[in-house]
Amino acid sequence: MKKSYLIPLLSSLLLLNCKKASSSFASDSAKPVKTQTTLAATADSITLKVLQLNIWQEGTSVSGGFDGIVDAIIQSGADLITLSEVRNYNSTKFNERIVAALKAKGYTFYSFYDYNVGIVSKYPIASFKTNIYGNAFDKATIILNSATQVTLYSAHLDYTNYACYLPRGYDGVTFNKIAAPVTNVDSVLAANLKSTRDEELSAFVTDAKQERDNGRIVILGGDFNEPSHLDWVKAQKDLFDHHGTIVPWQGSVKLYGAGYQDSYRVKNPDPVKYPGFTWAAFNTSAKLSSLVWAPEADERDRIDYIYYADNYNRVNVNESIVFGPSGSIVRGQGYEDAIYTNPFLKPTGTWPSDHKGVVTTFSIKTSPTQANISLNKTKFSAGETITVNFANGPANPKAWIGIYETGKVPGAGNTYADAWKYTNGVMSGSLTLTLPSDKPSGAYYVAYFADNGYTEISPRFSFTYGN
Repeated sequence: MKKSYLIPLLSSLLLLNCKKASSSFASDSAKPVKTQTTLAATADSITLKVLQLNIWQEGTSVSGGFDGIVDAIIQSGADLITLSEVRNYNSTKFNERIVAALKAKGYTFYSFYDYNVGIVSKYPIASFKTNIYGNAFDKATIILNSATQVTLYSAHLDYTNYACYLPRGYDGVTFNKIAAPVTNVDSVLAANLKSTRDEELSAFVTDAKQERDNGRIVILGGDFNEPSHLDWVKAQKDLFDHHGTIVPWQGSVKLYGAGYQDSYRVKNPDPVKYPGFTWAAFNTSAKLSSLVWAPEADERDRIDYIYYADNYNRVNVNESIVFGPSGSIVRGQGYEDAIYTNPFLKPTGTWPSDHKGVVTTFSIKTSPTQANISLNKTKFSAGETITVNFANGPANPKAWIGIYETGKVPGAGNTYADAWKYTNGVMSGSLTLTLPSDKPSGAYYVAYFADNGYTEISPRFSFTYGN
């Protein structure tokens, strides 16, 4: 909306004055980043399968474990894979090894170098970032089509202060048996906060907010080393050695408060019928002693997750299943329990992990006709020309693109664009903008507007500017 739509002529003149830049279209500017071409640009929806798997010290804890990782990725049929416990042993690069091993079996995937966490993708990776909060996370941006992007995060959170062992009668730091189970929920939660998991998830929420504000779907897969508030509920309080406790675990509470959903619980909401245990897996390829941490307790829990959030309600969960050995560890032994009918995928090859994985199949609504904008990077130096890529915009010659400082509202009061241009009827292309020399360093965003007004027609794209 313009400042005063009651007086159209005055508003139009004011708008032309407020944009403070030439309205010429830059036809020689850089081309947009190439998008994934294996999917039809006109598809109404895309099926996207995601696998989360802790690979247990890069598969080295099990004979044939690396090959087991390769086989698990193939069997899962996943398009996107988040991995925990990447180690790059013996000066190797796990990302190169896994991509090469998959290639040798006829599968093309993409990855990048990181430690502790990793991402493998069937889609080309448009951009990535590593070492988020001390290697607790990394992320990759995947372009599904010209209008739909996913930012995938891989997480492996702090394993210390494993407070869910306290109600089971074990210390969450030393893993030694204690005199009696701790059933005071405040004490359990206080112990849980002694880990860095809450700080790590706060860092994720902050980082991912910009991705969501920029119109991307965010998917988070990881080994959280913490249960969910959706599991330790009244219906479970007397099961699995919870000893009557109902615990609102802070990590999942934080994510739900920020608008994220747990894909397994979305599809399998009953935590008794479908507990979805991912820890600890009864892996018959491993020594039993290496799987047992609390030998007199029921250790079963769900600590591996695939979360998602989208500001535009494009995501549905078709299926979410546990992947791995059907048995778990209970009182120091492998244990099969037919009562709990989790949707399950059993491995056909060597299982590489002491965890079970999670496989979630999403249906993502795509809108190729939705206008969108992007930049080829998210940080620009002072005085640097900024190339804005836009697509699926209106043919109206007075649609325009402008840059604003973060926090300022277009058209409100005396808030004017710091730089702007019309798209001159071009529906998809690029244009260049340059901020005035007196603009301060800081956070900015690009916005796309319809027909000479302030109605935004695409998600904003945020960036930082200056030294």
